[in-house]
Amino acid sequence: MELKALTESVVELFGVNEVCDLANALREAALNQDTKIMDKFANIVDGDLSIDWIQKIFQYYEADRKQKMQDYTPKSLADLTGRLIGDCETVIDLCAGSGALTIQKWNQDKDCRFECIEYDDKAISYLLFNLAVRNIEAVVKRMDVLSDDTFEVFEITKGERFGKAVKL
Repeated sequence: MELKALTESVVELFGVNEVCDLANALREAALNQDTKIMDKFANIVDGDLSIDWIQKIFQYYEADRKQKMQDYTPKSLADLTGRLIGDCETVIDLCAGSGALTIQKWNQDKDCRFECIEYDDKAISYLLFNLAVRNIEAVVKRMDVLSDDTFEVFEITKGERFGKAVKL
């Protein structure tokens, strides 16, 4: 699916006027366990949740490449990193962004649990939705890893089809 069509479909689904309003809508959908929106999102992407679709939107429209040096992890590198990790119960994804590395490792092992750490508040919103829509069990920390300051902590627990995100 091309970026323009994907963006238009996602913006319409979440009922926002502009992409800059999408982060709040994604966070609300994840925290309210809005299964109707998650189901419709899965339909937009033809049920293929192996790809980080909303990463494409974040990277094109929202990433702060100048000050925060935000850039995406290519799928091939995320896949390789997941394979290098091997078998494990929990994976820590530092600088998780929207969850590209986590999603690729999850593609390889659906039973794996994750700890995702990210500094950027906007990226956290994309990450929470990505985890919830895939029913990925995780703890998400919005924190500065250099100073060890934690600002927010979320937990995503597995549900029947979609995960449930709560702020701790």
